[in-house]
Amino acid sequence: MTHLKPIAVLALILAATLEMRGPITAVGPLAGRLTSELGLSASEYGLAAALPVAAFGLFSFAAPDAARRFGLYGAVIVFLGVLAAGGFVRTAPSYPALLLGTLLIGVGIAALNVLMPVVVKTQNEAKTGALLEIYTGVVGLSGSIGALTSHPLAALTDFTQSAFLAWAAFGAVVLALWLAAFGRSSGPSAMLLRAPSLRRHPGAWAVTAVMGLQSLLIYTVAAWLPPYLQTQGVSADAAGAALALYLVSGLPASILTDRFMKHCGSEWASEALMSLSYLAGLWFWTLGGPWIFLGSILAGAPQGSMLSVAFILMARKTRSSAHMLGLSALSQGVGYLGAGLGPLVFAALLPAGWGASLSFVGFIIVLWALAGLAASRFSEIHP
Repeated sequence: MTHLKPIAVLALILAATLEMRGPITAVGPLAGRLTSELGLSASEYGLAAALPVAAFGLFSFAAPDAARRFGLYGAVIVFLGVLAAGGFVRTAPSYPALLLGTLLIGVGIAALNVLMPVVVKTQNEAKTGALLEIYTGVVGLSGSIGALTSHPLAALTDFTQSAFLAWAAFGAVVLALWLAAFGRSSGPSAMLLRAPSLRRHPGAWAVTAVMGLQSLLIYTVAAWLPPYLQTQGVSADAAGAALALYLVSGLPASILTDRFMKHCGSEWASEALMSLSYLAGLWFWTLGGPWIFLGSILAGAPQGSMLSVAFILMARKTRSSAHMLGLSALSQGVGYLGAGLGPLVFAALLPAGWGASLSFVGFIIVLWALAGLAASRFSEIHP
């Protein structure tokens, strides 16, 4: 085990977490520049936007095996390396580099999505809920930084990929810190991380839907909100700011999710209120003008809480870290695999108009509420 103090371990966990969304949300505000400079069609951009989430689905299942082979900390180090490598590949101004780099970034974050909540749970079982809320808040902070800074950086440096380079450099620093701190510590033993299969439990599939649908929502919105707002006459910087506000609004909400759920008296009641707020935000986006920022707040708060809900359900309804690892891999693997279709379906509906694509988003919000209702019916998920 590591000799570091708990506060130092927490700082390293949060540093790694800060690298887990920004490299993806940095793409949306650059959509106009990327499509123009690289000569991309809407479907080609949609493919690049969908790659990370598709990778989340395909490679989340590799995380438990990697944890058993390299140890929990060793597996985190391996995938931090993959994430940093993808960031540097993506700095080349070409479509193949964009695709390959984005794919590697998706692979790295896919495994970290599964591993980091388990790392958090192993630090302090009694405070898992509070720590997971902080973790979720930092995930949202990462996304908001990526959305807010990418276009201004590109304009300042006259280099579209400058934000990609900044995230790659930060990833390399985080990797070096983890190597220095945990390079000789594997973390929890392989036996403790032998994740059971939960695929036969219906509650596991309900949690999978909760995770997958919230992921579909956030990645579809992150990819397509800036382009949509620009068709409404909003500037590229303002569209990026609206996306950043959407992501930032989720930060306090994610940290307060557990208390909000208790205040509402039931998991289902809180999930219903989150969905109604999200739908209201979607409607305000369609009004254009200054209303888009109100829409970002109303939709942004529940998007932060939705991810916290998924992690809280995983922690509440499993007996051990091994069970949580199994549920995390299943829910994020299958959930993200489906979520990867979101940006593509949104793009496919565009020939029918933006209204059709936005209606698809509204439909997914309603489905998420129903998935939350189903998950709330189970007190425990076990093999």
